[in-house]
Amino acid sequence: MGLGGFQKEGLARDVRTGRTWRLVCDEGAYLNGANMAPAPLAYWVAGLHGDITARIAEAAREARVVLDELDVVVTQGFGVKGSFAKGEATAQVHHMTCDVELVCDEDETTVRMLVEQALGRSSAMAAVAGAHHGRFSLSANGRATPVSNLPVCTEPLADPFLEHAQRPEPVETQPAAAPVPHPEGDKPPVMLTDDDDGIVSWRIRTDGGLDPATGLVASHVWFSENSATWTCLSDPANEAAPDPLVHFSIGTAFCFHTQLCRYVSIRRIPVDAPRLAQLSRFPTSGFEPLDTGLFLHGQVSAEDATNLMSAAANTCYAHRALSVEVEQRVSITHRRTRTP
Repeated sequence: MGLGGFQKEGLARDVRTGRTWRLVCDEGAYLNGANMAPAPLAYWVAGLHGDITARIAEAAREARVVLDELDVVVTQGFGVKGSFAKGEATAQVHHMTCDVELVCDEDETTVRMLVEQALGRSSAMAAVAGAHHGRFSLSANGRATPVSNLPVCTEPLADPFLEHAQRPEPVETQPAAAPVPHPEGDKPPVMLTDDDDGIVSWRIRTDGGLDPATGLVASHVWFSENSATWTCLSDPANEAAPDPLVHFSIGTAFCFHTQLCRYVSIRRIPVDAPRLAQLSRFPTSGFEPLDTGLFLHGQVSAEDATNLMSAAANTCYAHRALSVEVEQRVSITHRRTRTP
């Protein structure tokens, strides 16, 4: 749900463990945000980077390969075409790059097979590699409202306000996994406005690696041209920090909600505290379409509510990336610890 402006908070629950993470997001100067927390796409790309890195580390353990160093760089291109103000905007997704650097005492063939096996297991990689159109449901003022021009949810989702009648309280008061900001950001030559008619494009870069001592992945995320830099920690065990796929999922939900709120503001639709619930399914490998339920309250007609959901779906960068086959460019660099 929104906290004001583009600041939002969300609860992400891992049904495997029952562990729930409470995460917040903001936007940068490119959307007149305050940079108080990572942007939605920062979480999304951090989750992509973290899942790739964790899968490589897991494959190495299974193969009894000792990695002296593991560093991964992921970039993802996004864009927007058309005017928000005119209701013509659509999200654009450009190619993804994944550069893997490893240091270990193994031959080149073994290392390449290990990385390719790990990437084949990555649910986040599978999510962007294939076309997975999300499914949607809509409730306006407590009433189920038909969804048009979008796939329909197969599973009912509960209104977060009803499911969490009381504000959730943390059981750990000093989490070690809070995102860490870096002050060198916010130099925005590229700005997103609501009345652009052309195409505005940018890339997000995430670099970092695995800490062998803790098993945690550090993902340093920065919008190459227009945002602050954040470091997100992830833990594949979902204990000391959120699982990478938690970041990936919550980033998708935050992105959809941001686009929704932009349209609410532009069209001056009297909606109070719009909120959503999202169900993400990650098989052992691969990816299944997301279910997203949107809950609106206010002086909003069924037609306006339906149009609002469609507009958010069409302009959500994360949903767009999941609904098309994103070109992936992978490079693997291997160095030996010592010369044989």
